[in-house]
Amino acid sequence: MFKKKLSLFLLILCVTVVAAACSGGKEKSAAKEKDTKSLDSAEVKVESAEYTLPPQYDTSVQDDQYVLKVNVSVKNISKEPLNVDKSNFTLYQDDSQVSTISPDDYNEVLSSSSLNAGKVSKGGLFFVVDKEKDYQLVYNEPGSGSKKDDKTLEFDIKGKDLMKKADTLQASAKALSSYIDVMIFGKNNDEFEKLTGDNKSTVVNQFDKSFKQGYITSSGISSSSAKDENLDKLLKAVKETLAEKSKVSTKTKAISGDKAVVTVTLTPIDASPLVDRLKEKATEFYSKNRSASYDEAQKYLLSIYPEEFKKLGPSSSEETVEVNMKKNDIDQWKLDLNDYKTSSLVEKFIKN
Repeated sequence: MFKKKLSLFLLILCVTVVAAACSGGKEKSAAKEKDTKSLDSAEVKVESAEYTLPPQYDTSVQDDQYVLKVNVSVKNISKEPLNVDKSNFTLYQDDSQVSTISPDDYNEVLSSSSLNAGKVSKGGLFFVVDKEKDYQLVYNEPGSGSKKDDKTLEFDIKGKDLMKKADTLQASAKALSSYIDVMIFGKNNDEFEKLTGDNKSTVVNQFDKSFKQGYITSSGISSSSAKDENLDKLLKAVKETLAEKSKVSTKTKAISGDKAVVTVTLTPIDASPLVDRLKEKATEFYSKNRSASYDEAQKYLLSIYPEEFKKLGPSSSEETVEVNMKKNDIDQWKLDLNDYKTSSLVEKFIKN
């Protein structure tokens, strides 16, 4: 019976924990001043320009590249209908034409339309560019098709002017890192409340409570053995070991509106040796205490578990998990608590 119960007891760290709320915010566009130019039939404005991240499942954009999003408006200032389409615009980088890309939300793209006199069409243009370069956006007015009749407008965009705002593209990753610091590693991250808008003590207390409850449920430990002081020692040992031996990096993979996908790459703790080690300790305990009860064995194993856990080392392989984040109106990010990906994050830190 004890061996059967022990197998449950050793499952203590298969706990899925989702910590409490945070907050996030809306990004302002990088360009503050509108650039307006006109031809015979069209008034064209560059409303804003900013770097953004590639679509979630795109793998073509390199690490030294961004997606350049240019919001434009086209007004028909003639008396005849004016055809407007994203194909009227071309972007050049160092005199070379760059490729376009489709965002996750295609509703953001400048749509194809036929404008009556005085009407305006607005939308975004998306291009794959190298960071911090100079770009030239060219508008080609629809004509007869003859090159002699082609009329163009040119707009200069300075990549260096966009880099300050580009730093905010990784705000969700920084927020998630701060959650990992305070919840899982037990560290004091001074930026936590600024990045998340959440109360640090509340988040830590809720995480710790969830951990303890999950431990009791998954281990099959009795209520008499599950004293707070013993569980506190266990949790402290787990956090200290993870903080010391588990390596973590976070990177925002994609942003769409107020949602972001953050990739977490981590080196988990290899807990596989712990099973045999605790079995040996249990056998040794019973050999010296033949009349010991199951509760007494539980108390003993719980008492040695913190030190045994500290002896564990990092895994030889990395784990990767994607976590969804949500943003509020003041540039603060929180975990998406309704997504199963969030609950899998804690599990990844322990490899059984």
